[in-house]
Amino acid sequence: MEGSQALLSFTAVCQHDGTWHRAMPRCKIKDCGQPRSLSNGDFRYLTTRGVNTYEARIQYYCHDPYYKMMTRAGSSESVRGIYTCTPQGIWKNEEEGEKMPRCLPVCGKPVNPVTQKQRIIGGQKANPGNFPWQAFTNIHGRGGGALLGDRWILTAAHTIYPKEHNKENNVNVSKDVFLGHTNVEEIKKLGHHPVRRVIIHPDYRQDEPNNFEGDIALLELENSVTLGPNLLPICLPDNETFYDKDLMGYVSGFGITEDKIAFNLRFVRLPIADREACQRWLRTKNSNDVFSQNMFCSGDPTLKHDACQGDSGGVFAVRDRSRDIWVATGIVSWGIGCGEGYGFYTKLLNYVDWIKKEIGDEN
Repeated sequence: MEGSQALLSFTAVCQHDGTWHRAMPRCKIKDCGQPRSLSNGDFRYLTTRGVNTYEARIQYYCHDPYYKMMTRAGSSESVRGIYTCTPQGIWKNEEEGEKMPRCLPVCGKPVNPVTQKQRIIGGQKANPGNFPWQAFTNIHGRGGGALLGDRWILTAAHTIYPKEHNKENNVNVSKDVFLGHTNVEEIKKLGHHPVRRVIIHPDYRQDEPNNFEGDIALLELENSVTLGPNLLPICLPDNETFYDKDLMGYVSGFGITEDKIAFNLRFVRLPIADREACQRWLRTKNSNDVFSQNMFCSGDPTLKHDACQGDSGGVFAVRDRSRDIWVATGIVSWGIGCGEGYGFYTKLLNYVDWIKKEIGDEN
């Protein structure tokens, strides 16, 4: 250094009087500066705390268990998140170079999962953290939804564009989304999350009252939410075994219970039903409703415990025991009556590619 200027080289001439013709420079160790902050994570010093000079080392980490670090495939655990101050004065990782790590949401890992074993009749009050992906929507009345990643809500298209409404009514309807609590009053106090845009599946037909094909929508929130024990996303399905007959799943919602509007999040445990049995049941009701391959049904007509109006848009959640994660396999879509017979769901496996195209694989 010469004054405040960094020199790449230095030359001095010895004068006849035995002095150098210019002042000697001073050597200053390279300083990489304060490490950049990591969204949904932090860093710790592996060398002396607060020292950011040559050969200082830091390690970035994500806020467990809600976020995980995204690194390139095959990256070594031993260098993950570790950055060293280089001779160039830049923080660098052995594999990623100057590129900062990223903390991605962890899906399907509630810290207080529901442990109910027996079949529930009529539903039961949920405890905080049982269904941390649950969204409460208030668009054309009450509805549900589920958090994907940290800024998307998965819901039913008919909660946004109801079948009985004219298309003219679709304009300028406030789309209030609430997250993070099991009580209606408390969830409202937390404040609503503004919606940036609404994506309705192209197969959804608002003007066909008996056809719930493509009953799926995505709401992109204006801002990412901060995940925690009461606010976590759910995973998406990746195979057909999630739709095996008699597999048990959970439907949660702030819907109607015993002819009253619920003030607390409730859930019901339901078996996936045999497709043929559901078709036979629909015929006994003289129903014109379309029951396509993009739907499945659940429930037991001998018991009164169906998902109900107001639960629409919520998800059918199944625990994948092999990976210990919770997966949304369906969206509450339609039914006949309340607590009677079977409920019908949008089959999410058939829409995973569409969802990923809209929201990106990382979510």
